Amino acid sequence: MTTMRIALVSPYSWSYPGGVTRHIEALAGELLGQGHHVRVLAPYDPPGALSTRLHRGAAPAAVELPEWLVPLGRTVGFPANGAISNLAVTQYAVTTLRSTLAAGAFDVVHVHEPIAPVVSWDALTAAHGLPLVGTFHTYGTNAVSHNVGVALGARRRMARLHVRIAVSEAAAWTARRFFGGRYRIVPNGVDLHEAVEPAPDPDPGRPLRIVFVGQAVERKGLPLLLRAFEAVRDHVPVELTLIGAGQEDVEPLLHDRRGVRVLGKVSDEAKRAALGAADVLCAPSLGGESFGMVLTEAFAAGTPVVASRIAGYTDVVRDGREGVLVPRGDAVRLAETLRELALDRPRLRRMGREAALSAERYAWPRVAAEVASAYEDAVAVPRLQRRTQRVAMVAGLTGPDGLPRAR
Repeated sequence: MTTMRIALVSPYSWSYPGGVTRHIEALAGELLGQGHHVRVLAPYDPPGALSTRLHRGAAPAAVELPEWLVPLGRTVGFPANGAISNLAVTQYAVTTLRSTLAAGAFDVVHVHEPIAPVVSWDALTAAHGLPLVGTFHTYGTNAVSHNVGVALGARRRMARLHVRIAVSEAAAWTARRFFGGRYRIVPNGVDLHEAVEPAPDPDPGRPLRIVFVGQAVERKGLPLLLRAFEAVRDHVPVELTLIGAGQEDVEPLLHDRRGVRVLGKVSDEAKRAALGAADVLCAPSLGGESFGMVLTEAFAAGTPVVASRIAGYTDVVRDGREGVLVPRGDAVRLAETLRELALDRPRLRRMGREAALSAERYAWPRVAAEVASAYEDAVAVPRLQRRTQRVAMVAGLTGPDGLPRAR
């Protein structure tokens, strides 16, 4: 494969990292390691009081500014899909994006979350004549917000994409439903540091070690997990470690803190260590999950999962293989499952081995190779020369590959 000049476009703030920014950062690292020239175009909020005010009291993370990152200015936090999306809204973001794409001599432009304003949305038209790849990360059923984008011309803009990627079948379903088109599934990647083999359990009577990783937002299901934990801890020995949620988030939800350890925000190394030390990851999300990166991070640590049976999670977890799927929002069934696993350690170990094997599917080298293949396919699409073809594409009748538009 020949080396390329690649632009990765992110609509989300680099200093308020989430799943998409972590995905882009890891992908950029893999592509740079393969010898490609990579630039990431993303908003960036510097530390300070103004950034905190613009994000409802949340301070930006202390992240370094990589030399390959082109900062697109500040963002503002907006509620979206049960979480907060930190999006750029300034003219500076648009002008910097456009000037960088115009001067960068890029071979391919990879736009993440193409529907997101204003950076990704503008990149679809700012990348004049360049091969365009789009990755769709979101699962959602909110017809109102998606149809606003459609009314503003989302389908015509996305007709410019030469290749469309979705991180899961759930994300592809959402994109097809509202924007049409054809999608290839390339999942989120995970770092595999070394082969994982669960250590023998010398003390079958010790507490079942449960870990939760996520923010204290409603859709992550933390209150549900705490209710289930309170129900089970008086019947079998269990311990619960919370990562991401802080003391101030847990205090209103749990008066009796027996067996609960709250770590708050931790480094990636500390998170990997906690996942490796746990017997099971619990992910009781209520919805809005397109993939669930924490699930594959648990797999990489050889840790099985107990997760809600929701779109996105069912694309990753096979019930009874890498973990157990429980009905969404059912605290009683969640408590019963945790109790059953506490009493059946051999089953946990079997699922842990299966999880470690499944992690290979999501290893970053493999995922990056699939993305690079999408770049090659985008570059190989011939440019439309005939005026009638260009008119048909702008009208949304065909895609840039000349094929009829998929409704």
